[in-house]
Amino acid sequence: MTTPVVDFAFIYEMSDNDTTYVYEIIELYIDTVTNGLTKLEQLIRKTNDFEAIGKQAHFLKSSANVIKVREMYDDLVGINSLARQGTGKDKMLPLLDNMIANFAEARPLLIAEKEKNKPASDVN
Repeated sequence: MTTPVVDFAFIYEMSDNDTTYVYEIIELYIDTVTNGLTKLEQLIRKTNDFEAIGKQAHFLKSSANVIKVREMYDDLVGINSLARQGTGKDKMLPLLDNMIANFAEARPLLIAEKEKNKPASDVN
């Protein structure tokens, strides 16, 4: 059985099915992860700043725990662990590439779920 690309169960449970809250959390998640992954990718591909890589991976883990995109949390844990060791960029790259691919696949689903929960006052 394959893991779903996105699991929204936790935010619906946490929000008590408050659609406005779900909308806002998904919107924040998309922005945070989009920008955070871009920053993490730049750090991994263009620097040897393992401290910054570790901090960025750690920062993204909190978002990855709220809305679960396939393997993202585990990939971030792996990158964070490697960064703390101060080595392993060659091992970070496949984890990074996997996250980028999974997030790209999840993004339209995230947007659709966000729009499904759009508050009535925001409908044009």
